[in-house]
Amino acid sequence: MDLQKRTELTRWLLTIVGVAVVLYCLAVLGFVATSPDLGLRCLLVSGPNSTGGVPTPGLEIRQITREAAAGIREWQSELGDGPRAGDRLLEIAHRPAYTFAHFAARLLDLRTEQPFGAKPRDDTPIREQGKLLPPMFPKGNDVFVEVRFLRDGHEMRSWLPLRTVPWQDITLTLVWFLLEFGILAVGALAFWTRPFDQQARVFFAMCLVSLGGFVGGYHWWMIAGSLWLTVPFMMCAILVPVVTLHFFLVYPEPKLFFARHPYRSLWAIYGIPVLAMVALVGLAVHSIWIADQVSSDGHQERILSMLNEGISIYLGIAATYFVATLVALAASFFTTRNAVLHNQVKWILWASVFAMLPVGYSLSLAYFEEGKFSLGAASVPMFVASFLFMLAYAIGIVRYKLMLVDEILSRGMVYYMLNLAVTVGFSLAIAGASLAAMYQHNQVARHAAVVVVLVVVAVLLLNWSRDRVQRLIDRKFFREKFQLDRALQRMNQAAGSMGDPNALAQRMLASCRDLLGVDRAALYLRDASAGVFRLIAADGMPHAPFAISSDAELLGLMHEDGNVQRFESEAEQTQSQQLLHELDVELVHALEVDGQLAGALFLGTKHNGDRYTAEDLALLTTLGQITSVALQSARVHQAAARLNVDLQLKVEKISEQQQLISMLQAEITSRQQVASPAEPAPAFRRDFIKGNSPAIASVLETVRKVSGSQSSVLIRGESGTGKELLAAALHDNSPRRNGPLVSVHCGALSAGLLESELFGHVKGSFTGAHRDKLGRFEMANGGTLFLDEIGDISLDTQIKLLRVLQEREFEPVGGTRSVQVDVRLIAATHQNLEKLIVEGRFREDLFYRLNVISITLPPLRDRADDIIELALYFLNRAAERAGKRITHLDEPVIEALKRYPWPGNIRELENAIERSVVMAEEQEIRLLDLPAVIVTAASRNVRVIETKPSRLDSTASRPLEELALPQTTGGKLSSGEIPQEKLALVDALTRSGGNKAEAARLLGIPRSTLFSRLKKYGFE
Repeated sequence: MDLQKRTELTRWLLTIVGVAVVLYCLAVLGFVATSPDLGLRCLLVSGPNSTGGVPTPGLEIRQITREAAAGIREWQSELGDGPRAGDRLLEIAHRPAYTFAHFAARLLDLRTEQPFGAKPRDDTPIREQGKLLPPMFPKGNDVFVEVRFLRDGHEMRSWLPLRTVPWQDITLTLVWFLLEFGILAVGALAFWTRPFDQQARVFFAMCLVSLGGFVGGYHWWMIAGSLWLTVPFMMCAILVPVVTLHFFLVYPEPKLFFARHPYRSLWAIYGIPVLAMVALVGLAVHSIWIADQVSSDGHQERILSMLNEGISIYLGIAATYFVATLVALAASFFTTRNAVLHNQVKWILWASVFAMLPVGYSLSLAYFEEGKFSLGAASVPMFVASFLFMLAYAIGIVRYKLMLVDEILSRGMVYYMLNLAVTVGFSLAIAGASLAAMYQHNQVARHAAVVVVLVVVAVLLLNWSRDRVQRLIDRKFFREKFQLDRALQRMNQAAGSMGDPNALAQRMLASCRDLLGVDRAALYLRDASAGVFRLIAADGMPHAPFAISSDAELLGLMHEDGNVQRFESEAEQTQSQQLLHELDVELVHALEVDGQLAGALFLGTKHNGDRYTAEDLALLTTLGQITSVALQSARVHQAAARLNVDLQLKVEKISEQQQLISMLQAEITSRQQVASPAEPAPAFRRDFIKGNSPAIASVLETVRKVSGSQSSVLIRGESGTGKELLAAALHDNSPRRNGPLVSVHCGALSAGLLESELFGHVKGSFTGAHRDKLGRFEMANGGTLFLDEIGDISLDTQIKLLRVLQEREFEPVGGTRSVQVDVRLIAATHQNLEKLIVEGRFREDLFYRLNVISITLPPLRDRADDIIELALYFLNRAAERAGKRITHLDEPVIEALKRYPWPGNIRELENAIERSVVMAEEQEIRLLDLPAVIVTAASRNVRVIETKPSRLDSTASRPLEELALPQTTGGKLSSGEIPQEKLALVDALTRSGGNKAEAARLLGIPRSTLFSRLKKYGFE
């Protein structure tokens, strides 16, 4: 049987046992609550007479309960003198009671035996009618039982009134049962959720045996006559110390010896208790079985004496297990490093230390005051000890997540428990009313109509109260549903104005203010190309800025959590917290569309001063998604309208761009033509290597010359310069072009994995090698092997690689056979191999083997003439992938691309063009579509970007740097980057041809605001 099946079987078996133990406890409580009690407490075995040494028959009465003594005094005038402590009990209702087994059997008989109908004469005392009365007879509301006992050698008879078990005993047990049942429920949920967790299994088992052992042990006097109730109690009680020790041997982490020898440890700790359980249960079953057999040889007394001695011995064993548990807890306290687990162990250890006093007192009673111990004197101390452990478990569960309770008590579980509590309270109220009516049955009979009316009214009130409480619970857990309904109704009303983003944004802000109770709110849409959030609507924030810089920290927090809350700490604050304090807002909520950040909602404090809850954030998320989609649709609608207006103006530009593309394609085609030799030869292939600058032309000329050789080639250059494409060109123009080209990125693999990847391995050579694997050298046989980032491989792998280059053969990892290969090796690196050789990190002999032919790729900053050709190539490819009709680059964009230093080389250029295609909304890439870092870096260059002529007087004819700076700078570019708000103003004025009204419409702001912004930056 595999592990999963065994675990599933264990889970079901423990679940069945758990249900059985709970049902057993309920059965004991019900049994005790309905059991009659004579109030006599006797020793387990009768002993010899104190005077003559001759055994005296009967069971010694050691105690008479308070309730029984009160009943005897009440009826003393009629019953006569009843039994006292020290008397010897002989019979109960004419049946023998010589031993405790007899006594327990008689108490069990009294449950079902019906008293005879004969009644005493009222005028004659009962003690004078003894021979005329049956052994059980009713009188008034009581039932009397005849008992026969010895007092000072004289046989006497009396009658005792039957009483129920004192309510204090039942209440104490019931309270303890309910508290322990809560901990048992947590253990059961943990075990059922994580059946593979050994700690959860043992904790659940410990709760089970503790529950059954305490409930049965507290009332052992009443259940001793029942075989079905005694045996489960003894099994649970015997297993309590051993299962407790087992739990603390595996919690919070398995102890070293237990982890190394789990089965031996289980045999060691469970062996003696299991043998003791078998022996003691066998003796108990035998004593109950022969309880009614008459024996003159004292066989029953010997069995009970053996049982008594066995219990005393096992109490010593249990004390030893308790001390071992303390030792295991102390070891865990000093070795546990996890703070949460350490606190859990600390509370349980303190409970164990404080429990030593009541446990020690109980053991002293068991050995030195056996009579008191048997009569239940240890019940209260053991209750205190058990309660201390229960309190420690409860604190660990509630405060320190014992048994990972936070994974179990989910929101749904808490909701279910509250509903269950309401139902139980409702049921208890009805049950209490019914019981009250039952105990007042005489008055009910006299006023039945009034009682019926009162009960009906009470039930109606209870039903109404339950519904109100249930509604409060629903609103507490699902408040966002009620708020969301109202918000959706408002958003549906704004659906007709989808073409007006301002109206839609205002409707959303109004919903936020009404539903969340905030005093102010503002909605900003993100302009990724400009790196800012632009204001679209504000409510209660008259001084909200027109644009807010989207710094990296704010964006990171919004991408990570979706919300940024303000903190009132006086310590040094981050930029995002400073922004929230400057705007006097409490929360920034991110608006997303298709996983991309589209805007931000700034919310002030609530009217009641409360913090934003999880329900508020859930409402904002749903409302924000609807608003983001609607705003995006409105923006697309407006963009389409602008495209229709500008279509005629773009025709000429498209034509010019197409002519430029045709010219570049013709130039590329002409350069790819290679003069045919005397004998036909294949044309030189350069595929994806673009550009015709002198730097790249020199590299391609070298490639053409060395392609036909079999020598190793080392390609050097910065990251992103296209080393892998150059390796492909070497292979495609070589005689090996029909063979495979296999690439390996050495820097991405560890030393062991790289060796297996290069040379392969055989089955079983290491853990996880389930089958033979073909190495990259063998896969590239007859072709070319390209090793990228060759400088990152380990020295051991370098030695094996050197051997392959020298001998053209190798052995797979774990294999013995040699594999012959015919491979041309091309290596690439961006590192300084000569420096690595000096540092001892790269072998010099391998370097000379690889560096037969060295080709260095120039960085993109040295290929300025190729930037536009590469940009157009990436533009066409990205536009085709994105499904957009973007055909050319704007002139300022071309200038910015030429002036940017491109530290990431071609790869950075490709990513920048792809990003610009995604952000572009027209048929050309504009300056605002480029990443901000490119625009900023390009602006710092000495060269000037000229804006297009417009009707804005002298503003449109000025350079971009002059437009982006205040007049105090004298028109020269400062060391800081151009403010994004100024770039937005320039872009809007340029697109509108100097028409300020049109520029204000494009920016979505009033004309007065536009004039103030222009005046602020010195444009007028």
